[in-house]
Amino acid sequence: MSRTQPSPADWALWLEVSQFLHGYADHLDHERFADWVALFDADDCRYEVLSRENRDLGLNLPIMGCFSHGMVQDRVAMLAKGVLTYRRDRLLRQVSNVQIVPGSSATAVSARANLVVYQSSEEGVSSLYMVARYELELIEKADALKIRRMAVVVDSFGIDTMLAVPL
Repeated sequence: MSRTQPSPADWALWLEVSQFLHGYADHLDHERFADWVALFDADDCRYEVLSRENRDLGLNLPIMGCFSHGMVQDRVAMLAKGVLTYRRDRLLRQVSNVQIVPGSSATAVSARANLVVYQSSEEGVSSLYMVARYELELIEKADALKIRRMAVVVDSFGIDTMLAVPL
């Protein structure tokens, strides 16, 4: 069986997307919400959380959706100011299995990755919070990747009230 080896450019793109997603998770883990917002394209972006069950059935109505950069900013404005009341567990996101989707173009990169989120309470009790996958489209603007579309497809059916914090 003959397999085509990825080119150095393929590896470079994979590394860039992987680093981008790990940085995305790190911003959220450390509650740097303004930095998280800056990852989205200011002209055209979309962020949504969907259930896997509905997505698999073709029912793409999001559990939560932001359909402009202003909505993404509003999503975390109260978190950044520290005025939103929610259970203050620590969240730790782990991103794995980053893949570039075939058919990505020179102007946009489609990718997907797995996401696991753990939570630790103030008492030090840790548990699994969320299992999901990222499906995203990235564009390059001013020599940096920006999110045009981010869908977080959650496998976990019991969505906690902490969904106030982005995934």
